[in-house]
Amino acid sequence: MNIMSVTDSIAGHAQIKSGAITFVHLKEAVHRNKYRYVFDQYAISFVLNGKKEIFHATESTVVTAGQGILIPQGNAILSDHSPQQNEDARIVLLFPVEQIKSFLIRHRLHLEKPDPKSNIISHLHFTNTPYLKEYVKHIASLIRAGSPISYPLALHKLEELLLALYESYPAPLISLLSQHIEGEELTLKNIVESNLFTSLTIGEMAFLSNRSLSTFKRDFEKAYGLPPQRYIRDRKMEIARIELSAGKHPADLYLTYGYDSLSNFATAFKRKFGLPPAAYRKKSTI
Repeated sequence: MNIMSVTDSIAGHAQIKSGAITFVHLKEAVHRNKYRYVFDQYAISFVLNGKKEIFHATESTVVTAGQGILIPQGNAILSDHSPQQNEDARIVLLFPVEQIKSFLIRHRLHLEKPDPKSNIISHLHFTNTPYLKEYVKHIASLIRAGSPISYPLALHKLEELLLALYESYPAPLISLLSQHIEGEELTLKNIVESNLFTSLTIGEMAFLSNRSLSTFKRDFEKAYGLPPQRYIRDRKMEIARIELSAGKHPADLYLTYGYDSLSNFATAFKRKFGLPPAAYRKKSTI
């Protein structure tokens, strides 16, 4: 039986990638094989055409056109049940577990500790609502256009989808996510990741994590080897680098990344990557 990672499986398909968030339009011929998939990221898949059976350790489900599924990180087996003459087509969103935690923190959704006696939920299988149908059409149109989107906008589109799922399936969604809680160190990073583009101070982030400022800084540096201020600065610069590589102009970025002038942004970018942003953009888009 073939083994594939989800990240590898999307290579060659039409997609838009922004930071760690990827929107993909998968089109492939029907195969009767079973594949072992390593979900190295969370995936939300909308079936446009075809029929897939998905097996987990404790349950399986069949997803057909007009339906979708949220699959957390982990292993699964996928089997194609589509008619032989049909093409399998899906719109898929891929994103890291950090975004799940950030979403919960940002929207103050209560995540209960899983009850070990309760049934384990390995995925969320749902039927598209009218809202979700329009959402899928919009994502498909963006992918067809091939236009890059910024990380804040990609994050907004992901959170829009998660909120729509939460409104329709609050208990199952929370039950699923509660079974994939990671350690405390990840929560620290999620608080920072979810607020990269907000005006929250380090002190306010410390408050959200129920820590004093000094404890927050100490725990963060112990977990990641960098003080949070430097991590935020470096993380923003890395995302800015990705956007410049995709063709964005420096003048459209500096305010988003917290700089009051283009010259200050250019100085910081050159210090980090050795080239001013305009020169880096030109080199990357040749």
